[in-house]
Amino acid sequence: MTSTTSASWTPNTIYNLNRGALDAELERLAYNHFNIWVPLTGGELLPPPVLAHLESLPRPRVADVATGSGVWLTSLSETAPPRSELVGFDMDPLKFPPRPPTPPIPPPPASPPLRPEQPSMEFVVHNVLDPFPEQMRASFDVVHVRLLALGLKTREWHVAVANLAALVRDGGWVVWEDTADLYIRAYPPSKAYDEWWSANMAHGARIGRDPIMPAGLSRKFEAAGLVNCEEKIWSSWAADKTIQDNGTNAIQRLIRPSLAAVVQDGGAETIKTMDDVQRIEEGMKRDVEERGVQ
Repeated sequence: MTSTTSASWTPNTIYNLNRGALDAELERLAYNHFNIWVPLTGGELLPPPVLAHLESLPRPRVADVATGSGVWLTSLSETAPPRSELVGFDMDPLKFPPRPPTPPIPPPPASPPLRPEQPSMEFVVHNVLDPFPEQMRASFDVVHVRLLALGLKTREWHVAVANLAALVRDGGWVVWEDTADLYIRAYPPSKAYDEWWSANMAHGARIGRDPIMPAGLSRKFEAAGLVNCEEKIWSSWAADKTIQDNGTNAIQRLIRPSLAAVVQDGGAETIKTMDDVQRIEEGMKRDVEERGVQ
């Protein structure tokens, strides 16, 4: 029987990781950001030409759509131009960080501010599948997205891309970082890993995900009227051993919430209960520790 802790707190979406303890999910997002995404991209939060574009503007505006806990946006606030306006959007406000005090609390006299002015940052509840308010359209210099593939059905990709494109000013940029189950594999072969992967892929197809996406995303950008579209592929297999180990750790954290969604939706051939989920978790942990599976 599915335990109550496996229930999603965003039941009206196919996104399958909003379940279990909120603090654990916040920690997972922070871990992935600082230990996988940032080091994998060489410490860059934005491609150099995009960051240079922001730095050339007197008051740049950045949108982070599907912001989750806001960890990417918060990191950007530490290096963005001082007068930047940073806005995070998500349909789920539970993970939003506390809002900074307004007006800013002045530092004590013995601790001068590192910068005379700090970027502003706010978080707004909004579903990317809904059109953004008129006053927000064509008002951002950069629109950033990370890891939206788990939340989109096949027919929804073009809707999301069109809504994002509508936010960008002329000359602005859309930066989309993503991956999907199809591109996450393990070596040496692991029976536990393959059981998780197969059930997850089959479940994704059953609930309407496109198993190929985000491959082909640049074509959807072009169809939405965006130009100068470029694609860069980052692979943890080409990264150093630390990033590979961190990626293995991150995958292990995905097993319980993703398979809880499978169980909740009726199960798979060999995964019917949370006891089966625990069996796979333990098998994967054993394979990592004893056989060096990554």
